Amino acid sequence: MNFSRRDFLATAAISSAAVALGSQGDAQSVPPNHDHDQTLHSHPKPTHPFVPRLPALLCTQAGTIGIDAAFEMLKQGSDTLDAALHVTKTQEDDPNDYSTGIGGLPNEECEVQLDACCLHGPTRRSAAVGAVSKIKNASLMARAVMERTGYSSLVGLDAQRFAISQGFSKENLTTERTRRMWAVWKKIQSHPELPGEGIFDPNWPTTFRKTHFLPSSPQDLNQLIRKLEPLAIQVGLGPQFTWRAIFDALLPVSTPLYVSTVNQKKEISSAATTSGVPWRLAGTTSDIAMIGAGCYLDPEVGSAGSTGSAEANIKIAGARTIVENMRRGMSPEEAGMDALHRIVHWYGSDMTALRFVEMVYYILRNDGVYAGVSLWRGDRTGNLRQFTIHDGSRRTEECKFLFDSNPSNGQAI
Repeated sequence: MNFSRRDFLATAAISSAAVALGSQGDAQSVPPNHDHDQTLHSHPKPTHPFVPRLPALLCTQAGTIGIDAAFEMLKQGSDTLDAALHVTKTQEDDPNDYSTGIGGLPNEECEVQLDACCLHGPTRRSAAVGAVSKIKNASLMARAVMERTGYSSLVGLDAQRFAISQGFSKENLTTERTRRMWAVWKKIQSHPELPGEGIFDPNWPTTFRKTHFLPSSPQDLNQLIRKLEPLAIQVGLGPQFTWRAIFDALLPVSTPLYVSTVNQKKEISSAATTSGVPWRLAGTTSDIAMIGAGCYLDPEVGSAGSTGSAEANIKIAGARTIVENMRRGMSPEEAGMDALHRIVHWYGSDMTALRFVEMVYYILRNDGVYAGVSLWRGDRTGNLRQFTIHDGSRRTEECKFLFDSNPSNGQAI
């Protein structure tokens, strides 16, 4: 039986919290907060349909909550971008989603800064926003930039001012829970000896060793997190959140939400939204804020989006590379695998370096053919890479992969 990353985190949170609290004599297994646990939206996992179906909606697993309503919008004839933005807005409004909007994990100054973009195939328009603070619905803001200005990008405080002028509300996006998670990260940064010498990887220059730390195996990761969980308890996090807090403090990973939609007329649109890599340098942006890297579409061909290492993806303009591959006749899967090979080539096929690179591409052609491809078969916890598709039946499928292992230790899953 395969478990999602969220399953893994929830299970580990329960067991490891009990270990951490055991010395106090009153440890109890507290169930995880399931109010917004997307693993509860269980899907069947059939194989690809032999004949592609329209309409279709493709996205990362994080977009599960809004998918059914968005697909119904497509069936009823709604604009494809409206359907995609319904999914992104649902996540941005969810304070228990750490990936974007209110409750997204903050930057190094404990402020949530969002990146987002939208691309509208029928009118061939697009826009992106980056490093936007205090505006919850960054994806809707990107649409406002697209529709009400002649510009393709707006960032920082000027983007915030524009949003307010367009009627968006200004609000604090850091919740009490994410502020405490930031405090855990700050404690570890202030005392790098806490994780032990394993936090330094001798294969990287001194200045990058700490930020490129990876444990040698998922078992070592879990052991280290259990060791550090008392730090999360000290700042007031409940047992169901301690494992996740330490994991994100040690191994911050960007998990953008990407959505692509196509209707029965083969009109295609896409949108993406993210709070970026947790604890990132204030003012930095991700590949989601760069159209052609994190997201791209051509209405005559299809669309592509990504999650993972923004720097690696920007180097090859991944999303545009995939769409252009499809234009030249490659299938979505072939186009995505070619982009992954380009990343490997960029890093000189150095597996030591590639251990620190994660990349997943989500690809939807305008005739409904789709694919999800990943550099590694699993993520840093060893769980399989998956994506969500709805083309009349909502389901998750496993990504095709380049390396049959996970990036932590390069060993087979």
